[in-house]
Amino acid sequence: MKSILRILPLFSILLICCQNNELDAKKAESLIVKKYKYPAEIDFEVFCNDPMLAERMLETGLEEMGLVKIMKIRDFKYRDKPLIEFTALSKPFLSETTSEEREYKIQKVKIGARKFDRIIKVTAETNDKRIAVVEYNIRYDMNEFWVLWSNLPAEKKEKAYFIFSDNGWEIIEKKDAELMMLQKIMER
Repeated sequence: MKSILRILPLFSILLICCQNNELDAKKAESLIVKKYKYPAEIDFEVFCNDPMLAERMLETGLEEMGLVKIMKIRDFKYRDKPLIEFTALSKPFLSETTSEEREYKIQKVKIGARKFDRIIKVTAETNDKRIAVVEYNIRYDMNEFWVLWSNLPAEKKEKAYFIFSDNGWEIIEKKDAELMMLQKIMER
């Protein structure tokens, strides 16, 4: 029994030293989702007195869907009323507003969500495999208000930069990764 207790610490040290420190897709995905808080809502600020935005909402059919009411002609007696009003149908898409936003008649609208899709590839950037770059896809799931920000793609490629340290794999900023890679090149 005593010999087992003596061998156990040596075996655990050997196991720790021989561990593979390569970044796998599953670990990269969990770190990316945690760091960037996917899924993340996408908000769009609607300036309710903006005539150009009111016109765009009319053209895209948001009023026909019953999500907004647009004041087409502004009379003097309605001068304090906003051009764009949100209906009860649009309540699930509206974010909380601050008193300052209400004062300036600004309403944040949830137009969709950014969701993590999949890892495309994991690349070790240095010979010692302590820096890695992960390419991944994010997907945009849009609702009826997507027409307010219509140039969003269905999906987009992103990159995350990782470094292996005493704490394991961590996400770092692109500029830090580039600096570290340059430093490795200079050491050669």
